[in-house]
Amino acid sequence: MANSVENVYSTALFELCEEQDILESTYDELEQVTKIVFDGSLSEFVELLSSPLISFEQKQKVLTDVFGGKVGDTLLDFLCVLTQKGRFRSLPAVTDTFRQMYYEKKNILEVTAITVQPLSEKLRKKLTDKLQSVSGKSIILHEKQDKSILGGIVLRYANTEIDSSVRTKLDSIKAQIDSIIV
Repeated sequence: MANSVENVYSTALFELCEEQDILESTYDELEQVTKIVFDGSLSEFVELLSSPLISFEQKQKVLTDVFGGKVGDTLLDFLCVLTQKGRFRSLPAVTDTFRQMYYEKKNILEVTAITVQPLSEKLRKKLTDKLQSVSGKSIILHEKQDKSILGGIVLRYANTEIDSSVRTKLDSIKAQIDSIIV
């Protein structure tokens, strides 16, 4: 991963933003651009910017028309470089890597909590406070519901999973009983 496309481009952008003291604004703009272009219904836009049949000058004009004045010059230039190098389709991966670098710099931990039903506001705050005190980081909590866990909670962050779901406990008890019976 050290020399992957997304790592090379995101590192270059990250370092440039730190140098220019525009990390916060570029992070926000990059997230928005990626979300709008790739989560929306703009596949034709991506195709246009990726097409070898269209000159770079035309693509650059499209990018400037669409994003000029709406994002910072550094990000606009970066989008043009990605397009010129034929890497515009890599923008979501570049954004993911940039986000990881940003979170590390800002001491942020992204956690996914999986429960059967949505957390109450009181439980959400208690969980976030506990995670902050244990990790020493600011927490961004994402919630997902999964009825198959039956109850309890599964926490996923970084490369860690803490599974205290009822399903896992029942599976563990079943495995213990199966090992005794055999």
